[in-house]
Amino acid sequence: MTEPFKAETITTPPAAGSQQPAGTPSPKTTGGQPAVRPDMHIGVVLPARNSELLIGSLVLMAKEYAGHVIVVDDGSTDRTAEVAAQAGAVVLHTGEYGGSGRVVAILAGSRRALEFGCTAVVLVDSDGKYLTREIPRLAAPVLAGEADLVIGSRNLAGRKGIPAYQLETTGQSCLMSEKPARFTATDPGSTFRAFNARAFDLLDLLPDSDIFEESMNEILLRRGLAVREIPVTSRHEVPVHDDEDLPLYCGHRVAVVVPAYNVEPLIGNTLKSIPDFVCRVYVVNDCSKDRTQEVIDYYAAHDDSIVPIWHDVNKGVGAAIVTGYKRALADGMDIVAVMAGDDQMDPAFLPDLLDPVIAGRCDYTMGNRLISPNYRKGMSTWRLIGNTTLTMLTKIASGYWQMMDPQNGYTAISKRALERINLDDLYPRYGYCNDLLVKLNVVGFRVINVPHPARYGKEKSGIHYSTYIFKVSWLLLRDFLWRLKMKYIVLNFHPLVFFYTAGAILSVLGVGGGLFSLYRKLVEHRALFEPALLSLIVFGLGIQCIFFAMFYDMQQEKMTNGWYA
Repeated sequence: MTEPFKAETITTPPAAGSQQPAGTPSPKTTGGQPAVRPDMHIGVVLPARNSELLIGSLVLMAKEYAGHVIVVDDGSTDRTAEVAAQAGAVVLHTGEYGGSGRVVAILAGSRRALEFGCTAVVLVDSDGKYLTREIPRLAAPVLAGEADLVIGSRNLAGRKGIPAYQLETTGQSCLMSEKPARFTATDPGSTFRAFNARAFDLLDLLPDSDIFEESMNEILLRRGLAVREIPVTSRHEVPVHDDEDLPLYCGHRVAVVVPAYNVEPLIGNTLKSIPDFVCRVYVVNDCSKDRTQEVIDYYAAHDDSIVPIWHDVNKGVGAAIVTGYKRALADGMDIVAVMAGDDQMDPAFLPDLLDPVIAGRCDYTMGNRLISPNYRKGMSTWRLIGNTTLTMLTKIASGYWQMMDPQNGYTAISKRALERINLDDLYPRYGYCNDLLVKLNVVGFRVINVPHPARYGKEKSGIHYSTYIFKVSWLLLRDFLWRLKMKYIVLNFHPLVFFYTAGAILSVLGVGGGLFSLYRKLVEHRALFEPALLSLIVFGLGIQCIFFAMFYDMQQEKMTNGWYA
């Protein structure tokens, strides 16, 4: 939840040579620091739509740092424009520029800021997500001519400052490529950014879409403009600590479990990318054969929140995660996320996984890369087919009918869910995530899918789908039967068990009868029609019973836990 803005009074200092009355407060800004003169070379652009409650405070606080504050109203139906004008902003309307939408607002506001003579244009969202006190830091590289675009990254602080560990091999680092690495943003979709006139000249080439910021990064890099990032903090991520001086996220202790096996070149980037609001990082080395442990120890020596854990024998990724879960419970963590050690999981989406759990909407969140073709980019056809097949099988086995992408290991789980399920019974290898879903369903916990794009790089998947699908299918069959027994017989009762049983028996009899009919026709040269028709009827009844059972299972899930997307 966004913190409410607190109004602050800035007292103008007395003129030179005048006496300041006793008891008059010293001029201050946020945090009791001396007042800062607005920089006339900075222009702040605030695209706004129906932001009446926040826009006034945002304008007043932005005016502390910027000489020009421009609010571009995008068809608001409340008093957004009026309040912004009263607060001292220059107010524009997208309708005056023959269009609507956020991109039109950005272009109109930026053009006006440059007409005012601003050297740096700073974009600020009207939802108050970012701290206005960061405006001077964001604009400084642009004002100094060091960058054409500066991106405020929420993922470039704390652990990001640890120097990369260099694994020496024959005098050269195996982590360094032969060519300089191309700039890659850690928070490419950040809407808090500063740019100059050179960058603005290219914005008209960009599409009006939800990926405006990412497209902006790409075209500026292609044209050879200087792009850089600086760490910033969003308002709900302002560092807060508990009595034990541990960082909190929205009042909760968050831990991340990182299972690691032979990820020597990738584990460093994974650990550095984990946000600073995570108070414990449990890195479980599952008996790696390379120098993964060497890298883990290096980062743990630089950051006390990184806790190395070693398995003497290779137990599997599921067992490694369970080890991390148990340690997190012992340390009193409230929410535990999982991020694989191969750097596949974008930390920018970690808050999206945590927020539904914090809000009480669910106890388990899991990433979903299959919901959009754009999110599936980089996923091989074979991997997509395997994931889609296992998604359908896991829906049936787990009872979470709205769930997608169960093989996605990017997850977050609440403390109470971890305390209720038997962690020792979880499948120890690949397939643990499918097994965990079945366990959660039996206990009655809600699950939410969080969409995010797939991210693949130098890592090599340890899953071989040609054999993996068959292994997990057998696991899911056993889990399915266990779920029916526990949920609909032992803990409760529902007649859908009879439908599933009758459906399975009749379907098998129908298939057997069909094969027997073919045998009679081909070998014994007897009539085919009557036994084949009977077999078809029996098989049809079996399939119908199974569909009825699935329908009742869906309805039961909807009534007990609700459906969440």
